[in-house]
Amino acid sequence: MNLKAIILLLVLSPLLGQDRSLVFSTGAPDGTEGHSIEFNGSLSDRIFISNNMVLEALKVYAEASTAPAMARIILQADDGGLPGEEIYSWTIDVEEENHGNNYFLIITTDLCIYLDAGNYYWLTLHADDPDSQISWYYSNNATFTYTTSSDLGVNWETPSVGNCGALSVWAEYIYEPEVDEMIGDINADGDVNILDVVLLANAVLTGNYLSEGDINGDGENNVLDIVGLVNIILNGPSYEQLPTWDYVDINTNSDYFDQLIGPDTFNGNVSLYYFGKAG
Repeated sequence: MNLKAIILLLVLSPLLGQDRSLVFSTGAPDGTEGHSIEFNGSLSDRIFISNNMVLEALKVYAEASTAPAMARIILQADDGGLPGEEIYSWTIDVEEENHGNNYFLIITTDLCIYLDAGNYYWLTLHADDPDSQISWYYSNNATFTYTTSSDLGVNWETPSVGNCGALSVWAEYIYEPEVDEMIGDINADGDVNILDVVLLANAVLTGNYLSEGDINGDGENNVLDIVGLVNIILNGPSYEQLPTWDYVDINTNSDYFDQLIGPDTFNGNVSLYYFGKAG
């Protein structure tokens, strides 16, 4: 697929401001009891992602039992039903980052962490040093899948269903329009270039019909299609089938701040759009 066919439309709205971005949540914990996380003990919650997304934020309900209480938070891929390859990690002082309601928040909008549809992921909490101890509050119901480790995640116990560590995950959907075939890519090499012009010109001269070369869709291959193909090479294809919309730009550093903007605002100037939430 040509890169110009890919448009990421991440809807503009304040971070965590709308429920449609909340992709996993155990809910706020009912009390202050939780899993005790010490240096050799670890806990990992399983998360399911139903659509292609970009991770935005993680909220973990935890309390420092020591000062400082250094936690290592790891986002991991699934490996046969257990936490697997590390995707990203963060080191957090749980006491210092406490927001007053016994949780800490990790913002990830600047990292472009992609989550693939139909996959499980794991969020793991380790104590980052032998002197740190952390209480990860229980989820408010016992329907979540989690696992524990006594050797810093080298080996994991068989997953259990019960009260996992309480957390919430925010992410934003990726919109990627499907393009069945690239108009003008006559030799199907994934690009539109002079080689395609040569093939189309030969088809016009010999009277053969190439559907991929019918640029104007009139059922024929003729000089108009050659002109259209050259125009695609020089200026890029036109994707009129893509949706258009307008949202208010809430980025105070933008030249378009407080104005309505959308794909049409930048038509002909860029080949990829990323409209993301404010961090």
